[in-house]
Amino acid sequence: MTFRLPRSLFGKLLAGQIVIVVVVAVALPLLLSHMLHDTADAFIAARLEREATGFAHGSGATDQPLPREHGNRFFALFDAQGKALQARPAVLPFDLSDLPHGADRRFTTWGRYDVLTRPVALPAGGNGWVVVAQDRTHPEEIVDDVVRSFLRRFAWVIAAALLGSLLLSFIVLRHVTGMFRDAAADADAIGLPRLDGRIDEARMPSEAMPLVHATNRALDRLEAGYRAQGDFIGNVAHELRTPLALISLRLEQLPESPQRDQIGGAVAQANHVIRQLIDLAAIDRLHPQLGMVDPVALARDAVEAMVPIVYRSGHSIAFEEPDQAPPRVRGVAELLLIAVTNLIDNAVRHTPAGSAITVSAAADGSLTVEDDGPGLAVDARDPAARRFRRGDTARSDSAGLGLSIVERILGVCGGALETGRSTSGGALLRLRLDATPLT
Repeated sequence: MTFRLPRSLFGKLLAGQIVIVVVVAVALPLLLSHMLHDTADAFIAARLEREATGFAHGSGATDQPLPREHGNRFFALFDAQGKALQARPAVLPFDLSDLPHGADRRFTTWGRYDVLTRPVALPAGGNGWVVVAQDRTHPEEIVDDVVRSFLRRFAWVIAAALLGSLLLSFIVLRHVTGMFRDAAADADAIGLPRLDGRIDEARMPSEAMPLVHATNRALDRLEAGYRAQGDFIGNVAHELRTPLALISLRLEQLPESPQRDQIGGAVAQANHVIRQLIDLAAIDRLHPQLGMVDPVALARDAVEAMVPIVYRSGHSIAFEEPDQAPPRVRGVAELLLIAVTNLIDNAVRHTPAGSAITVSAAADGSLTVEDDGPGLAVDARDPAARRFRRGDTARSDSAGLGLSIVERILGVCGGALETGRSTSGGALLRLRLDATPLT
């Protein structure tokens, strides 16, 4: 089984912190215990050294009992051959002559006893060695008790400190990764409806600022390029309107013929496409001006503007409004007017003469344009680039461009375009708009 680090930065930092906490929780008490025991051993060895020195130079050379403060300690004096010359008490807990000894002082542990051996000069002449042993479990010997008590308390302190450190690290890491989640939300909100959106630099840690600056500068360049492209399209469309108008005037001066009618239809189609290109340029120019719009007044203005075109083409149009005034909706009035007129124009251009067009406003603020023509087919295989066509055509045409413009406008206004069939079997297109007030 192989261990793999998490892919997320939060997971990696948290895993590393947990490893550090575990290592410190194990290593620190062991190291501290070793240091304390070494310190205690040094303290006991120094004390036994003093007592051994005193015992060897007179205080232990008599038959007087040891002072009470010596506690449960054992003294013995040996000659060079290992013969016991003095021992107090007389009955020792173990054979002290078996202890290792040499030319230097030695401190060792023998069972539950701390033992110190050191060479001495005997009073009668010659060399020997003295032994001082202490029972470390005796109540009067408190050094080891202090060590054990300290270690038990230290274990609780270090556990609480490590858990607190882990909790603090979790909070800090959560806060830092939360900054990146906020940045991701800012970036995700950037799109055609919000080309001016940027990642908020004030909420990001200083380590991430180079990336944030670079991303925001890249978005600035993309927005500038997009605006320039929209301006170019609008300028080209405006430049083409004049020569197309001249062509239309010259065509009217020619005698009637099938060729003139064919050229006139092509010019009319070109004029229609140019108007749609101008509408596209208007989207880019007007989309930052979001406000609250009255949907009923907007739909009424669109119908009134399109009435001459509708009647001239042999169609009829009606406007229906709800009994109760709907709420105002988010949008740019000029763009929503373009959207509704585009839907009416599509219905006029792609339904037979005599068809009826109905524009209605609903109580929720949505607007609907429906007709009794052949209906609308939608190719939704790629939702990011949907293609629209009338039910009686085999290919997408200007209906697709017009409805794509409507979708772009609704994207800018925070709405959505819904398609379906009317009760008479024709096309039904609904502009679903957001009635949430702007803050």
